[in-house]
Amino acid sequence: MEEQNKSKLLVILFWIGALGCFAFGYYNSVLGLSTFKAFSSNSWGSWFLAFIPLLMVLGGYVAAVQGRKNMLYIYLAGEVLFFVFNLTYLYPQYLGRTLVQEEAQVLKTSVVEYQNELDKIALTGDSYSLAKLQRLREYQSNLLSEIRHREGFGERAREQLNNFNELADTKYTGPVRYTGKTVEEREDLYKQFKEKTDEGIKNFMMKLHPDDMSAEKLVNAKYEMDEIAEEYMPRLQIILDDNSEVDISHEAVQNNSQIALLKELTQKLDKVAIDVNSVKQPAPFELFVTGEETVAFPKTQKLGTFEHTLISVRDRFKKLDTWGVIIVCFFFDMLGPFLFYFYLRKDEDDNFGNGVDDWDRPWWKKLFGIH
Repeated sequence: MEEQNKSKLLVILFWIGALGCFAFGYYNSVLGLSTFKAFSSNSWGSWFLAFIPLLMVLGGYVAAVQGRKNMLYIYLAGEVLFFVFNLTYLYPQYLGRTLVQEEAQVLKTSVVEYQNELDKIALTGDSYSLAKLQRLREYQSNLLSEIRHREGFGERAREQLNNFNELADTKYTGPVRYTGKTVEEREDLYKQFKEKTDEGIKNFMMKLHPDDMSAEKLVNAKYEMDEIAEEYMPRLQIILDDNSEVDISHEAVQNNSQIALLKELTQKLDKVAIDVNSVKQPAPFELFVTGEETVAFPKTQKLGTFEHTLISVRDRFKKLDTWGVIIVCFFFDMLGPFLFYFYLRKDEDDNFGNGVDDWDRPWWKKLFGIH
């Protein structure tokens, strides 16, 4: 195909398309590089860094179109950089909420698993005692629910307390008269009977292992897990139900209350795991954070950074939403301009490709194939 036979409209449109892809790559690279804080700046430093691959892309592409095919290597090297930097920004921007929710779900599942495992450890081989413990917890839950949600300590609460006393062999007594007409009174009653019934269940578990020096540590770990579950499970559910966008700027991630909650819960679960592993072999729990990770759990505390993006893409490589971001970056950064190149490039018998150029023609005519 001779240059003069090319559609000038298509040439112009394809150049607009290629330049649009370059602009897309450059702008998203600026955002992707912002976390590096080049020259101690979040803004102009990243604009400068992204300008280097932009020169490689533009210079290599224009030269390749004009016939210098070996310049395609420079163009492709610049596009690879664009692809990586674009992925650094677009991946967490598109999937930030999903990534936070996935880690919240991991921790929610872990809380339940830790509770169940600690019950089994504390009552190993004793299915009767395990069933008895579960009933005690039901009575405790019913009692506390009556106090907090049914306006204080009435007949139903007294019935649940009596059931608890009979099963746990305790002698806790409630108020002589109906109590809990105000929110403050009900909350005070809730705390009182939470502490009493917790102590009753703890003593019940200790009696099962009177000669085991590690029993107290295991029971305390179990109670710590129960308190963790009570405090964090509703808050984890709020995260799972939240569909708002997550700001991936460095300052916003550092101040994100949900990510801070995940980090706080991770530390508490690891503390329980360390306490239990120290007295139980083989160790029943694996730590979330061992100090050997490139990015420690929760990984979203590094959301928007180069290392988090690459690690997360690797871990979620089989998921369709990950591939969606990869395809977008690949098309705009590499495939689109490369396909345009096959129409825009000079033909084998063009003067420039043979080392002789018609220097009299203006550069813009040569670029767009106008004689």
